[in-house]
Amino acid sequence: MAAETVAAGKQPVVLQPAAGMAGAVEPAVDWQQVVAALQGSGEWRELLTDLAAAPGGPSVAALLRRAAAAAAAVVARDWGSAAGGGSGSGSGAGPCRLAEAVQQVAWEKLHSGDWHSVSVVWRDAYAAACILAAAAGLPGGGASPGRGRQGGGGGQQQGAGQAAGALGAAAVAAEAGAAEGPEAAAAAALAAALWHLDMAAIMGGPLLRPLVDSLIDAQQRRWQQLHGTAAWRPPAGQRAAAALAIAEQQQQAQQQPAVDGEDGEEPSAKRQRQGGMAGAAGEAGKADDAAGESAAAAARAAAAARAADAALLPPGSLGPRGTPVATAELPSLEAFWRHYMSTDTPVVVTGAMEDWPAVTRWCDPAYLIAVAGPRTVPVEVGEHYLAEGWGQQLMTLQQFVQRHIHPLFDQIPALAADIREPPYCVLGEGEVQSINAWFGPPGTVTPLHTDPHPNLLCQAAGRKYVRLYSPAHTQAMYPHAEGMHTNTGQVDVDAPDHERHPLFAQAPFQGKPSCAVAAHVQLFVVGFAAVCVVSCLLLYMVALADCVLEAGQMLFIPPGWWHYVKSTTVSFSVSFWWR
Repeated sequence: MAAETVAAGKQPVVLQPAAGMAGAVEPAVDWQQVVAALQGSGEWRELLTDLAAAPGGPSVAALLRRAAAAAAAVVARDWGSAAGGGSGSGSGAGPCRLAEAVQQVAWEKLHSGDWHSVSVVWRDAYAAACILAAAAGLPGGGASPGRGRQGGGGGQQQGAGQAAGALGAAAVAAEAGAAEGPEAAAAAALAAALWHLDMAAIMGGPLLRPLVDSLIDAQQRRWQQLHGTAAWRPPAGQRAAAALAIAEQQQQAQQQPAVDGEDGEEPSAKRQRQGGMAGAAGEAGKADDAAGESAAAAARAAAAARAADAALLPPGSLGPRGTPVATAELPSLEAFWRHYMSTDTPVVVTGAMEDWPAVTRWCDPAYLIAVAGPRTVPVEVGEHYLAEGWGQQLMTLQQFVQRHIHPLFDQIPALAADIREPPYCVLGEGEVQSINAWFGPPGTVTPLHTDPHPNLLCQAAGRKYVRLYSPAHTQAMYPHAEGMHTNTGQVDVDAPDHERHPLFAQAPFQGKPSCAVAAHVQLFVVGFAAVCVVSCLLLYMVALADCVLEAGQMLFIPPGWWHYVKSTTVSFSVSFWWR
């Protein structure tokens, strides 16, 4: 295994196995060097200093020092018999429970109030304790922080306790792996170490994040080697389907009539070029029959998909009362700004995701397992975030894929490499605020809500229904008056209660096109005074719009627009907020 060096403060951490490990499965990193470099780093000294100055922090700083010393002793003692993840199968269970104690204290601090009001030093302390727990080989998940906490704390604290107390697969695997040979023990130790490191990535602070990411990367690559999942190719059927889709798009583009000169080419030059292509017509004839059959099959598949979608969609969807969202084929930045962004007009953009590897990769569960199968992620469980019983659970991505919404890309950079930032995000101030991944089974719902920033919802795999309401009809959405969900409507779009929410039933779906024509005439006659009339009528016309977003399409949602989202298939999408 080749050596790799990453930065931890001013001292390098060498991610390589120690010598003298004959007969043992090669571990992912030299934990002895990791712990030593951590203790000697500037970040470690900064953390201890900040803890000493925080209320209740001096005792935790002393505990963290003892935990680091205990972890160093354990990895020095057990390194020769390491199994591949941390120092071994929980061999540090005695003295290195100190690291777990710091985890528990920091976890309680993180959930003692509003997340944003908690000092970042407790997040950094939690990350440091997770690194030490991984080095010492403590089982992952089984004795996690927050388990068995008593007393009230509200829904947020209860949900956090459930997430923290979720039994990680690594805890069970560690016991079974030790009895099944060195490779099974290595896999168990790797899973345990990854559990602790993922918790550091999810809940930890920024101080030690570069080290956490480097350790995760090394552990995950070792996991891929052990499981033979380092290489992945899309199934032959999937590759053929992708090639067919591209061919159909090209054929459709060729069949669309064009006006001479509209594409910037002189009409005479275009006719000459087309005449030169006539000799190829015979060869193309054979392909036309096959293309026709493929088009018919694609049409049948699309009809079946629409029928399947209809069973899941809320009342009134995609019907005559709704206005289909406009579609634009790869508009230029200028056109996107002029026609959509500056006018706050939703649009489905096609052709802008052809260079996304995610479009072909993420529809294959085997790829997700190969890239990130052992990674622990928080998963939303329940109908939606307003429903009773909704909460979050921790599970590996492999468990989630096999059984059935989280910002995955900061935690799993390998998936981030499969996407591309849309070029339209440079408009406005051009500053991306957040990138989130949404992965769920059919029927996954996001209730009516608004976002504060322009949003490009990019569909990588599957289909997703989106219904949009103009900001002019905010009152009809019945937003929550107070609390965390003032940007969320109380209306259940799937089963609206018209007695409780009568304005929602009366919200207009579309206006009369003739009114819009009259408004343009007024604008010509009376000038500026008619601008308000035009704006009001156009807003009335697009009071509601809806669409089914297909893989490879992105939907622009202007800030303030109410939108309801429902997956009609297994769906994987990415949203970009920017300003």
